[in-house]
Amino acid sequence: MANPTGEKIALPTDPMQLPAAFEQAFNSGSLEAIKQLFDPQAVRVLSPGNFQTGEEMWKAAAETLPDRLPVKLSVRHIYTVGDTALMICDYVHEGTGPDGKHMRLEGTAADILRRGADGVWRCLISNPPGTTRA
Repeated sequence: MANPTGEKIALPTDPMQLPAAFEQAFNSGSLEAIKQLFDPQAVRVLSPGNFQTGEEMWKAAAETLPDRLPVKLSVRHIYTVGDTALMICDYVHEGTGPDGKHMRLEGTAADILRRGADGVWRCLISNPPGTTRA
C-alpha cells in the first residue's frame, strides 16, 4: 500500500509488525494507510467508558490527524492466542506544537489485535488510555 508520499507500507502478517506499520502510516499523515491497519469492526477508546466506532471514528481521525505530533511506539508485550493478540505498547508523541513550543505526550496503550482471513493483523480495539482510571 502506498501513502500520499509514495512510500510503501507493508501490511503486517505478524502481530509484532503492526506497531511499525502503524507508526509509518500515522507519521505519513495518510488516513487511508491507517484504515488498512484497523479491523472493519474496530473500536477506539478515547477515555475509560468513552469510545468511537465506524464512520464516527474515521471522521474524528480525519479532523485531528493533521494536528497530531509524530508517534514512536515501543512494544512491552504481545500475547497471541490463535487469531487474537493483546498488545501492551508505550507511545510517545513528540514535536513542535501549534504554539511553536516543544510538546511531549506519552502513555501506555492496551490494544487487541485480530488476524483477518487474508492473514493480515489489524487493530480491533485501540485503547490508548490503557489502564488509566476514569
